[in-house]
Amino acid sequence: MLIQGLCSSRVRMLLCGGVVLLLLGCSGGEGDSQANRPQQQPAEQGLPMPMQTRPEPPREPIARGEAAAPAVAATPAVPATPLVPPKPVEGAGDVAPLAEKLGIGDPAPEIAIATWVAGEPIEGFEPGSVTVVEFWATWCGPCRTSMPHISELQEQYGEAVRFVGVTREELEVVEEFLGQEQSEGKTWQEAITYRLAIDEADTTNTAYMRAAGQNGIPCAFIVGKDGHVEWIGHPMQIDEPLTAVVNDSYDREAAVAEFAAAQKLKEMQRQLMTLQREQKWDEALAIVEELESEMGQAFGLMSLKLQLLTRAGRSDEATTLLGELVDSGWEDAQMLNALAWNAVTANAASATDLEVALKAATRAAELTDQTDGSILDTLARVYFVMGDLDQAIALQEKAVAHGQGNASIERALDEYRKAKENTKTDESEEPQPAAGAADPA
Repeated sequence: MLIQGLCSSRVRMLLCGGVVLLLLGCSGGEGDSQANRPQQQPAEQGLPMPMQTRPEPPREPIARGEAAAPAVAATPAVPATPLVPPKPVEGAGDVAPLAEKLGIGDPAPEIAIATWVAGEPIEGFEPGSVTVVEFWATWCGPCRTSMPHISELQEQYGEAVRFVGVTREELEVVEEFLGQEQSEGKTWQEAITYRLAIDEADTTNTAYMRAAGQNGIPCAFIVGKDGHVEWIGHPMQIDEPLTAVVNDSYDREAAVAEFAAAQKLKEMQRQLMTLQREQKWDEALAIVEELESEMGQAFGLMSLKLQLLTRAGRSDEATTLLGELVDSGWEDAQMLNALAWNAVTANAASATDLEVALKAATRAAELTDQTDGSILDTLARVYFVMGDLDQAIALQEKAVAHGQGNASIERALDEYRKAKENTKTDESEEPQPAAGAADPA
């Protein structure tokens, strides 16, 4: 099997950040009283999941407006900016057609450069030398954030590693950017220590980014000593694989297997997204179960399966799985909190579901010594839905005290107090027995 147990870190991030978060998009709006959802990655959308994953550096969509080419995943995608058809470069002829797929272990395509903007030009990949081809743009914030780090790596490795930053912008735009201040009176031109170049009619972008299914920048490709692609990913995560490639300790075979596994998961993700849009819940569940057969019961997969079972109307199975998830996350307050919130806010939650939600939220509050406003907010909501208004109000008052001014938590308290007042009003308006009337038998 390509994936064992809970799978590698790269594949796990794709699974949890891609399949789960992107598929089940149902973030609360302004009126949502929930302030306790697990923190999501910047620019991520989708159902807040209890899965805690290491944040990845942000990326921008490559260009605004164009859908990415058929994807061949490498490292998991991080939030990114849309591919736009490039402007033709005068005198450069037609824009290059889409290339064949490119993956780890494949021969690296030659780079085609229209203009070298900074650093000495290179003619190609030299045997025994490592080259990093990195794609960026002047308008891309994460690209600018990565530039000082790439410069440090260039100084660290010298000519043992040649870094080439490739953009498809016009020369005037790049030159204007390089003349701008980077920090403390130093321009970008002075701060950047590696080569910068302008792509030839989008040829290099096509051969690398599109062929590898990469739709976000910055994105770096390590080309190894034998001219093959060794790694694809965000330049802020390049240090470890680059060191291994330079020191001849890189396990390409394992990287190729990991790449293939990520590719398979990404294809399943696309299928799942289509099935979700078409509300074909049973077919979507079949894909999740196929993933489970290869990966085992990873928490992210189990959470996704729970949502699908609920939407498919298979309530008994969903309730059983919810209990299993709570047991598996018994020592993780944020996981329990998310599970409880999702259960208590689900349409037509059963009495059993509410009991499990109460169990999870109570445990989450215990783990945080009842000092986390968002978790107390969840626990209060459970009591509110179960009809215990007094307990809901008492807990929500605590949530407000620990909520650091969170408006949604405060609105929930107003909601519970109003519900309590309405209950009192209803009781006072009940017909009273006439004076002297006999009690009912």
